[in-house]
Amino acid sequence: MKDLVFVTGNKHKLEIAQSVLGLYDINVKNIDLNVDEVQSENIEEVAIKSALKAAKELNAPVIKTDVGFEIEALNGFPGAFGKYVFKWLEADGILKLLENKENRNGKAIEVLAYATPSGDYKAFKTETKFTIRMTPKGEGSTMDKLMKIEGQEDNYGSLSLEEKLKWWKENNNYFHEFAKWYVNKGE
Repeated sequence: MKDLVFVTGNKHKLEIAQSVLGLYDINVKNIDLNVDEVQSENIEEVAIKSALKAAKELNAPVIKTDVGFEIEALNGFPGAFGKYVFKWLEADGILKLLENKENRNGKAIEVLAYATPSGDYKAFKTETKFTIRMTPKGEGSTMDKLMKIEGQEDNYGSLSLEEKLKWWKENNNYFHEFAKWYVNKGE
């Protein structure tokens, strides 16, 4: 079994990583390290630079994830800045911005970045289409309560932990792509 450090303070992301990467005999250890994130509209750049900083600081290979949400009717807002926007707007604020808008489609752009202390890195990206509900439902983040992911029966925030983990295990995403690459790279 291979050990890997996942830099995150998000318990839900950690559970997903452990569940999916465990399928590939990768043991995920967590370190909650506060890494200053570069401010960029490019989600991939944010994830890569954060992972590189964390790998250098910890002197170990790490993975780090980042997510952005592009809502079509809002011209791609909030993009890579969701983490900050949702502190102020929350679910009701996003719904207010979408009042009188027919198009409620969007996509989540999620990036997993792997980095080493020497500065090597590789990024894996997943794009997931969703629609925004008319009212918030369930638990979790602002977008968990609002987005109904294409192919799911209910919105993400209404799914049980078991349903969420099953979805991540059974659907192609950056965790699977990374794991296949990592296991085969011979490290």
